[in-house]
Amino acid sequence: MIEESGASRNACLVNCWRSRSLSNSMIGSLRHPIRPRAVLTALILFTALFCPTARAADKDKDKDKKPEKEKKEKIEPWVEIRTAHFIVASDGGEKTARRIADEFESLVRVFQATMPNSRVSTGIPVRILASRDGQSFARMAPEFPFDKRHEQPPGIFLFGRDKNYILVRANASGHFPYLEIFQNYAHEILKLSYRNLPPWLEEGFSTVYGNITFNDRGIRLERPDPDDLSVLFESPLLPLDLVLRVDRSSPYYSPGNKQSVYFAESRVLLHFLISDPQFAGTKAMERYVTAVQSGTDSLQAARDAFGDLTQLQAKLDAFVKNVSGPPAEIPVPGGNDSGSSPRTLTASEIEARMADFLAQRGRPEDAEDKLNEALMNEPSLAEAEQSLGFLLLKRDDLDEAQKHFERAAQLDPNDALNFYGQGLVALAQAGKAGIPAGAAGPFEKSVSLNPDFAPAWNDLAMIYSQRNETLQKALADARRAASLAPGVSSYQSQLAALQDRASHPEEARVAARIQGTASDRPTTDKAGGLVVRNSPPPPPSSGAPAPASPVPAKSASDSGLRIERKTEPEAKPSPTTTVAAAPKTEPPAAPAPPLFSSSQSSTVYSMVGTITDVNCASAPQIQVTLKSQTITMKLHADNLEKISIKAAGSASPAKGTTCSSLRGRTARISYLLVSERAWDGEMQAVEFRSQQ
Repeated sequence: MIEESGASRNACLVNCWRSRSLSNSMIGSLRHPIRPRAVLTALILFTALFCPTARAADKDKDKDKKPEKEKKEKIEPWVEIRTAHFIVASDGGEKTARRIADEFESLVRVFQATMPNSRVSTGIPVRILASRDGQSFARMAPEFPFDKRHEQPPGIFLFGRDKNYILVRANASGHFPYLEIFQNYAHEILKLSYRNLPPWLEEGFSTVYGNITFNDRGIRLERPDPDDLSVLFESPLLPLDLVLRVDRSSPYYSPGNKQSVYFAESRVLLHFLISDPQFAGTKAMERYVTAVQSGTDSLQAARDAFGDLTQLQAKLDAFVKNVSGPPAEIPVPGGNDSGSSPRTLTASEIEARMADFLAQRGRPEDAEDKLNEALMNEPSLAEAEQSLGFLLLKRDDLDEAQKHFERAAQLDPNDALNFYGQGLVALAQAGKAGIPAGAAGPFEKSVSLNPDFAPAWNDLAMIYSQRNETLQKALADARRAASLAPGVSSYQSQLAALQDRASHPEEARVAARIQGTASDRPTTDKAGGLVVRNSPPPPPSSGAPAPASPVPAKSASDSGLRIERKTEPEAKPSPTTTVAAAPKTEPPAAPAPPLFSSSQSSTVYSMVGTITDVNCASAPQIQVTLKSQTITMKLHADNLEKISIKAAGSASPAKGTTCSSLRGRTARISYLLVSERAWDGEMQAVEFRSQQ
């Protein structure tokens, strides 16, 4: 009877108490104390015989209670905290949301303190979803269910052209719970901020921040990865002049073997340089990065910034062998951003944010259902309208996308992305009709609300470059985009092309005429593109027909979205001059490959500048650094002797040109853009603009 449930005992006692015979027996037992054991035995037998149904019913109820409890699991409300760089939402309460916001803001301050002149923001806050536990994480990322058979990651990192998301599990354990998140974040900052960093520096910056920890006293950089220290402890360090000189064509650079001595030493070297007080406090790293970004040889820049490399090698060796060395405290300025007051999100708001996260991850169908449901429950939700606009834009449903962007702008006229989306729709709708001047309006509104959003400036430059009279405006906007995101190669290439056009007005007018007569225009899911001026073709030989002039191309931006370009041949000149030519039937336009779809472009670009550096170590190969105002291009040729080189002011070939003689010369270099190389382009021709 002790193990029976309370409900069973009550039922049995009530039923049994109502039995007259038993009551009489109990009364009798009081009168005859010599028979209590017999009465108790009878009571137990009676209960066993007449109460099994009640016990069974109670057991059935207990079985039903557990599923019912799971079915009615309480969903905690989501709390939002806004800081300078993040919008954090968490169902773990205000304390959890603020902790995550503080840690990521601290990480940004570390980036600013240790990555010289880094661009830590696109102007659009990063959205962080902080799930309180594994069950909540599984609702946000269904492919990672919460059970013992599956292991959940501590987070998911998702950076795009327009919006950036980070999903973290707030209860993730371990000394470095968000190691990969921090490393991926740092890599994105590198891509945004720098171009052509030496491999050792890029590798170091991409990994070192995984060792960041936070405590009540501040921010700490723990000792380097034990695996790296083990590799370097067992093998002699490579000479620093070799590590600093290695490029991506070197046999030491093997991305498939990240545990090699070269990569381990690169990571530990960067760790040492940003944590050692002698170097961290003297802005040595800032001097080094500035020098290599301007085209200075990596080894020479290191000697100028870090001093005697032999002494640096000795200090690095001691750092590696100091196995009990303490972690480094990272002093960073700021730290007073406590964030906004907490705000509890409505069910529709968090549903819309979850849907946008799904859409960014490539699940548009699931996202659309959730967004429509959120709007059904809360029709004035601007966030859902905007997300639907971008989703439909990707699907080429332009009319519906425009309606959602307009509705979002009405609900929230201060969100730059609402107008940016309208600009993207205008570009996509232009299609065969050409880009109208009015397409600039939404982008102008977007940059007025968010002056730090580089994609909108880049799109404005592309629009204004279509007309020769607005070329200077295009150039100014291209400079703004390139300055906000120095590491985005398409922005730098567009700026170089526009600078070249501005310095050659006659050729700019030809380019404008070709653009005005083209029968097709690029159509793209997202704005962005590169307006380039092709190098003028060589003079045709006598009797040979003039080659067709290529149409300026527009390239895909770094977002990886395909941007197509179509060209048509230019009509050949008629033997007699006429005022108006008869209409001709043009052959169908053939699509040309997108600029970055392969390792090399078929479009010839050119830039006038000064050759500030030459690398002849791998002759007959040659690498040069060409600098023009704020633009630096690294160019390569397999064999200098096969490059067409013309003397200044003459169409005849230059005589006696050697690799080393190129340094310091002003020249116009034609090249093909390449990707996945240590340089920006392959040289096609060189035309000197100055005498030797």
